[in-house]
Amino acid sequence: MHEGMNVESWMSRNLVTIGKDAGIRDALMVMKKYAIRHLPVVENGLFVGLVSSGDLKQVLLASMLENLKVSDVMLQNPFAIEKETPLEKAAAIIFDKNIDCLPVIEEGRAVGIITVKDILKAFIEIMGVLKGGARLDVILKQVHGSFDEVVGIIEDKGGYIISAGMTVNGEDNAHHFRISGGDPDGMAVELSKLGYRGVKVVQ
Repeated sequence: MHEGMNVESWMSRNLVTIGKDAGIRDALMVMKKYAIRHLPVVENGLFVGLVSSGDLKQVLLASMLENLKVSDVMLQNPFAIEKETPLEKAAAIIFDKNIDCLPVIEEGRAVGIITVKDILKAFIEIMGVLKGGARLDVILKQVHGSFDEVVGIIEDKGGYIISAGMTVNGEDNAHHFRISGGDPDGMAVELSKLGYRGVKVVQ
C-alpha cells in the first residue's frame, strides 16, 4: 500500500491527552486551550478511554457537587485503530459507528488521533479536488478494454488524469476522472460518439 493511503499519513500527531483522575473542569480547560473536542484518556502512559466535550458539558454541573473525575464519564474501550490501518477502513469505521474520531494506538499507547475532518482532507487531496481542472464522468461499457479506451481518449485530447474514482449503481459502473489540461468537452463528444452513456463534464 502506498504510504499516503494509511492512517499514519493523515492523523493528528500533536496529541493532547489527559489523566483519568483529572477533574471535569480541568478537562474542559484543556479542550478550550487547544481548541479540540476529544481527549484520549491515559493511565501510566497507556490509553484507557476517550472523552468528548459533549460528555463533559453534560455533567459539568453535577461535577461541582460530586467532584466527578474524567474516569467517571469517559468512554471505556472505545474504537481505536493502528497507524498502519488503511485510510478507507478508518473512514468506514467512523461512518458505520457514527463517531467523530478514532484514537490511533501503538503498543497500547495513544500516538495520534484521526477525525472526520482529517479523513475529508485526505480524500480531497487524494482526489485532486483543489488542483482545479475538470471532472469527466462516464459509465463504462461492460466489455474488456473499456477503461483503457476512455483513458486513451483523454490522453489523445491532451488531458492528464489527476485521479480516478468509481461509483456503482446496479450494473452501471460510473467512473469519475479528475483531469488537468486538454479538451474535456472534446473528450465527452468523442466518448458519446463511441456509445458511452452518462458522459458529463463538470468544470
